[in-house]
Amino acid sequence: MFCLNVLICLTKANVVKEAILADKAFRALETKLPRGWRPRLRLELSPTTPDGRPDGTIEIRSPDGVKARLVFEAKTRVFPRDVDALKNQLEKYSPGPYLVIARFLTPSTRRRLQEEGLNYVDTTGNVRLVLERPGMYLEATGSDIDPFPPEEPGRSLRGAKAARIVRALCDFDMPVSISDLATKAGVDVSYASRMVDWLSREALLTRAPRGPVLDVRQPEMIRRWAEDYEVLKTNDARLFLDPRGLENFSKRLRDSSFKYAVTGSLAAARIAPIAPPRLAMVYVDNPERTAEALNLRAADSGANVILLAPFDPVVFDRTWTDQSTVFVAPSQAAVDLLTSPGRAPAEAEAVLERITSGRRT
Repeated sequence: MFCLNVLICLTKANVVKEAILADKAFRALETKLPRGWRPRLRLELSPTTPDGRPDGTIEIRSPDGVKARLVFEAKTRVFPRDVDALKNQLEKYSPGPYLVIARFLTPSTRRRLQEEGLNYVDTTGNVRLVLERPGMYLEATGSDIDPFPPEEPGRSLRGAKAARIVRALCDFDMPVSISDLATKAGVDVSYASRMVDWLSREALLTRAPRGPVLDVRQPEMIRRWAEDYEVLKTNDARLFLDPRGLENFSKRLRDSSFKYAVTGSLAAARIAPIAPPRLAMVYVDNPERTAEALNLRAADSGANVILLAPFDPVVFDRTWTDQSTVFVAPSQAAVDLLTSPGRAPAEAEAVLERITSGRRT
């Protein structure tokens, strides 16, 4: 059991705003502490300290008097691309440990902070505090959804237009201008520009100042997309059974004349195989007619085929053919696998590895 003696000395001109933010964050921290912990927060405002110094220090004392002093930065918003600069600023002032305080931290921002060894707390109760002396490990989850969303468009990857932007960024070679990206994605230029600005703040791509997109972190982009997309819910999914098994289904699919694109485990088996597929997942325009044509039976349980009526025609863009079978683009297969049950997420990681290496098969 620890007793936390917290001393905070704010040092910037906007000290009142940061003091309120720090107070709210530590109230959230208090609710996450185990029973018997007694946190204490004291604010000492000092607006005359030169710019560049961290916003304050936090002293944590264990019951036997061992102390740890953290320097912290309090920010209303922190994007993943801000993490490196925050760490550099804190390291200039102290050897650590460090703490980042924010009103809300997205899952992607929290991952970046953890990767850089930075502790954090936000006002919704997302907390990570790791200290060597006194020994402390505290990790707690608050909200994954921003309760204070700013009034700006393009803040998620939910919906058809966002999906087209992600697919274009992952499927085409860089660099690409914003106007060309908009054309490739089939969206208007203003929307493409807003999305690229947001994705840049999320550290998912690099863009030249007022210029083209130079580079895309494809695996990270697809993982971020998976936070706002779910293959069995975003699309209209219908479950079926082919009593004669997947080999029979695959043969009949190859011999068919209707439009389709295979995704899921069957696609993973061709892109980056790790295990024999047990479930077929296929995009088609009309699941009922397709099921009738392929002699499939509707199944509430025991299904080995899922037919998907797509949320947007983008799933049919940049398909490729192998052994007379049409497959979705690797980027689409990866996000579908990431959001599928069972071993599919592991298959997705293998596909993302192959995407990174630049090889499809």
